[in-house]
Amino acid sequence: MLAACALSQAAQAAPSLPPEAQCAEEAGKNERLYGIPARLLNSISVVESGRYDRDYKATLAWPWTVTSQGQGKYFPTKGEAIAEVRRLQSKGVKSIDVGCMQINLMYHPTAFTSLDEAFEPVANVGYAARFLKGLFGATDNWVTAASYYHSQTPHLAAAYRERLMKVWDGAGTQMAALASRPQPQLPSIKPGKGPGPVPSNARVEEQRKAWRDQQSTVQDEARLIAAAYRQARMSEYQMRRARMVEVRRAKGLSLDGY
Repeated sequence: MLAACALSQAAQAAPSLPPEAQCAEEAGKNERLYGIPARLLNSISVVESGRYDRDYKATLAWPWTVTSQGQGKYFPTKGEAIAEVRRLQSKGVKSIDVGCMQINLMYHPTAFTSLDEAFEPVANVGYAARFLKGLFGATDNWVTAASYYHSQTPHLAAAYRERLMKVWDGAGTQMAALASRPQPQLPSIKPGKGPGPVPSNARVEEQRKAWRDQQSTVQDEARLIAAAYRQARMSEYQMRRARMVEVRRAKGLSLDGY
């Protein structure tokens, strides 16, 4: 009951912030709660649902985002976003990403009790944080876990990682914009002026070995990712079960089977 009350109170408090600040606010809370590196979860939200805000002059995560069939749409209100999901579902579309963290409703069917909850930043970001924590538990590496947040497929995960790292490196820019502070300048990396020296045979063999080791690591991580899904889902199940037990206990109902 306490967990349910806390979620309800947080959900009621969130609208006091403008929509463009709600995702970042919840990301920061969950980073501290689950020990996620600072601004990593927020950076994922920017990659997933970010749109450029002219007033803040920065790309910020938007809570009323819906993506399906490769097309993302940003709606001014939660109600309009929910209506879009229902419209898509009425046409038989199943793979739909929603909210701050773009949780896929087909691959995470038990993540939320309703579409209203799915778009609530408290619930949406909270679920993503637990899922990311599960990925970390399987890979023991936050960058790898974040890469797999989007896809388990190695080349897709690698592309996502590259994009995410750029956002994470500049995460202070988004936070500074939200706080109306001057935006920091990111350092530029200058390309080399020409090809380097030809590596020796020994160096080439070292590079080949490093590549083989990397491929082996990728395969190991791919095998571990299934465990991350199970861990994240189990965490969600246990939390929901605890809520149900508290509700039934408060109502004086039997706990048989719970």
